[in-house]
Amino acid sequence: MRLIIIILTLLGSSTCLAQELVKKQSDLRLLIDQRERFINKPLKDLLKEIKPPIKYAFGTDYTDIPAYFTFKFVTSQQTDSLRKRGLEPITIYIYVKEENIDWFDLTKKTKETGLTWTAEDLRNYGDFTVIGIRISGEATTDN
Repeated sequence: MRLIIIILTLLGSSTCLAQELVKKQSDLRLLIDQRERFINKPLKDLLKEIKPPIKYAFGTDYTDIPAYFTFKFVTSQQTDSLRKRGLEPITIYIYVKEENIDWFDLTKKTKETGLTWTAEDLRNYGDFTVIGIRISGEATTDN
């Protein structure tokens, strides 16, 4: 009987761990609360914890600050609508150790894919090492 309780407890724990940390846009702040869980880990591990689809993505690698990715979870039309009401959409910035984000050349971005996060981006950048997380804005399109 005791063994069955232990097994059920372990199964329940692993099931909870398999669920995404961020289930809706307003949950993104949980990434800040748990940032140590993602520091020095691959970007793909952090992205697995985010359920809302990324609707805007851009990679930046200036020489005077760490390289980073910008992710938004609203479309450009939704961003415009929020800003007209004086609201700024929630945006996450993921800083990475690698300094070779070549956003348009490495992934052959086109006008249509220039600001999207694709499976190819995940292949190219997923193993980049997270060194920081920052969030700005508050507005979401959560229901």
